[in-house]
Parts: sequence; structure tokens; C-alpha cells
Amino acid sequence: MTGTAPTPAHDPGLPVMRGGSRGVRRRVQLPPGRTIDPFALAARGRILMADGGRFLVGVGAAVTIPLPGGLADPVDVDRAVAALAELECDDLLPTGTSSLRAILAFGAFPFDRSAPAALVVPATLYCQEADGTEWATVVDGPDETPAQVRERLVATASARPAGPPGPLGTRVVPRIDDAAFEGAVASAIGAIHRRELTKVVLARQIDVTLDRVPDLAALLRRWRSLEPSGALFSLPTTEGQFLGASPELLVERVGRQVHCRPLAGTTDRFPMASSQLPAELLESAKDTEEHRLVVDAIRDALAPLCEELSVPDGPELVHLHNLTHLGTKIDGRLQADGRRAVPSALHLAALLHPTPAVGGVPRSAALDLIAKLEGGPRGQYAGPVGYLDGDGDGRFVVGIRAMSLTGDTATLTAGVGVVAGSNPEAERDEADLKFMAVFDALAPGTLFDSSGRTCATS
Repeated sequence: MTGTAPTPAHDPGLPVMRGGSRGVRRRVQLPPGRTIDPFALAARGRILMADGGRFLVGVGAAVTIPLPGGLADPVDVDRAVAALAELECDDLLPTGTSSLRAILAFGAFPFDRSAPAALVVPATLYCQEADGTEWATVVDGPDETPAQVRERLVATASARPAGPPGPLGTRVVPRIDDAAFEGAVASAIGAIHRRELTKVVLARQIDVTLDRVPDLAALLRRWRSLEPSGALFSLPTTEGQFLGASPELLVERVGRQVHCRPLAGTTDRFPMASSQLPAELLESAKDTEEHRLVVDAIRDALAPLCEELSVPDGPELVHLHNLTHLGTKIDGRLQADGRRAVPSALHLAALLHPTPAVGGVPRSAALDLIAKLEGGPRGQYAGPVGYLDGDGDGRFVVGIRAMSLTGDTATLTAGVGVVAGSNPEAERDEADLKFMAVFDALAPGTLFDSSGRTCATS
């Protein structure tokens, strides 16, 4: 990107937006033609989000909206939302074709609320709706016909070289060993018994070195097949390509409607003889208590903003390819009384993050303990990942079941919720199962071993 878009003269409070459109800004429906493969289009350095049958792929960066103070700075959040609202677009899409606005800004926010972050508006946004309808928004590009836009996207996807076939050779290198992780869990349990806090989520990281750079398109396609109900994402960050298949909706806003689906409480979907996780998750006192703390925190945060809020009495089971979680669907209607603006999806994400599903209770004490026991930043792991439009609508998932990929090295992170009834060995088992959920997409047919030994092909 070159150049800097000036701050609009009528509002000197808006942030400077790096980049700026020098071409057309137009959304068009794409005519039938050669097939566009969204996975092939989503090469490294590009954006992909796939959820509920809809694929969104961002190519290039037209505008970057910085949040130097991250989600912790309400002024930065206000300015980012206002800056996005300033972007205009000639929308030629037939009415009713899509529920999405023409211009979307995407972001993968760090777990650390105060870490610098940014929203990015792609130069070209490609969308494939669940019914097969395709459209594209060109925010910075040439004046093309819809057919020419399709041909350009086809050529861009075709330019991606396919990776060599065959299984990847891997070596797992844990950042801390099993004993050290179990010791950290034991320390957290001790702090809980001393009533310093009620719950904390501890994360563990491993580095997976591969014998070659993985084929990103194949990896994403495989992950989509493994977790079809998850929200697939892939976004570039300062730490590498951050990608995953999140099962957890942090928040979605559509008009005045707001939706969340927190997850907390885990068991093995295919119980192993050695697993110490509960066979009947709904009957686990430890897991139901862990989940209740998350639901209560979200209810308490949203209730003052909503005229209606529906929270079920108990959780449901959410099944993934190798795990089952406790989940609760929370739905509300935001107030619109004229005394204050309806909060945007980004404002809601900033309000809720981190929920007790990835942080703890109380939040400040949990974050202090996380910093003490984990020994390093989480990066984008467990941060909000999603998109926002100029009207304030948007959707953010929690960046879990994810990895950061740089060259031939992937960093995987798994978190476990620690409460008074936790057991260090069981929490280690849970972390391994969450690693396996990611490793199965990264290196299919390879046996996972978190101890650091070379993994063997099964």
C-alpha cells in the first residue's frame, strides 16, 4: 500500500486511514462463468471467512483502519467504526441478493485487549452466498465489467501453485513440557482455593515444524471438511497467517438483533480408555459450573444494552469432529431509545472480550494470573476474528481451534478452563484433544504426540 488517505475535514477526530482508493468503488453481481475456487483464491496474505455456507475472500488491502490502543481504547473503537462508515460505494447488487453490506472491514484482534490492532478493507472482496450467488466489491481497482471482475479473480486463484502431494513430515516442539503445564494448572487451582479468583483459562503452545511449506488451499479445504459447522477463517497478521475453524460465536449484530454462542466445558467425542474427561458432559459439575460462569458474564454485560434478552436455562451439546462442548445460544434486541447510539458489533466485541470462556472470573485477576503462568503473549489466539460494515453490523468469532502459520512452522495454542474442581492431568488431556482438532487439519494421517517426539504417519 502506498499513500495515506487524509482524515475527513468535517471530522478531525477520525483516525488516519493508511491506504486509499484511487479506482472505482462498486459492488456487482458476477455473471455465470468460469468457476472461482474460494480456497485457491485465499492464498497467504489474503483473507477468508466461511460460515453457514457463505464464503468471503479478500484480495489486497485498499484501506487499513488502525486501532493503536486495541479494543481497550474506546476512543479508537469509536473512531474505527466512524471511519468505516465514511467509506461510500456504488452498490449495483439487486435488492435482496445478500444480507451483507457492500464494504466490509476484517480483523483478527490479539487476545491482549490493549495490543495494537487494525481493520482491513480488501481491495477486492469476493462473496459466494449459500445459494451459489456470487458478487464482488471492488474498493480499489480498475473500472471493469462484472465479467472482467470474474476473469480477474479466476486468474488470481489459478496463479496459486499447488503443493506437492503426500503426507507432511512433522516434529512437535512444546513450549513447556507436560509437567510444567500441569504445575501451572495446579498453581491456578491453588489461587482459586485461596479465593483469589473463581476461574481462569490457561493456554499451552506448541510449535510444529513441517518438512515443507503446507498448501494453504488444501489445508483450508480439509479443515472445512473436518469442521463444517465451524467458522473457517484465514487472515494475515504480524505473526503470520492466522487460520482456524472456530466453533464459538463471540457476537453478531444484525440491525438491533444481537447473538452470542459461548462454549465452555469439554469432553472427548470418542472417549479413550486413558481420557480423564467426563463421559456425560451435561452431568459434570465441574464443566457445568465452568459454563455457567461464562453465560452469567455475557448476560450481565448485555442486559443493560438490551430491551429483550433470551438466555436458556441450561446448555446444549455442541459436537465437533473430535470434541463435544457445552454451548448456549443467547439472543437479544438492543435498545434504541434515542439517548445513545446502538452499539456496533465492534463495540460489543470490545465489551465482551475476553469472556470467561477464554479469560476468567473476575476478568482482571484472571488476566494477571494468565500473564504470570503462561510466560508469553497469546498473539491472536482467543481474540475476536471477524468483520464489520459501515452500518455497525458484523460478526466476530473467538479465535480458537487455530494456528499461526509462518513458512514451514505452525504454532498451535490450546486453552483449558480451570475451576475449583479441576484436575491437572485431565486439563492436560483436554489441551491435547484441542491440539489434535487442529493437527488433524494440518497433518492428516499423522499421529499427534505433544511430548515433542517426531510424529509418525499412521
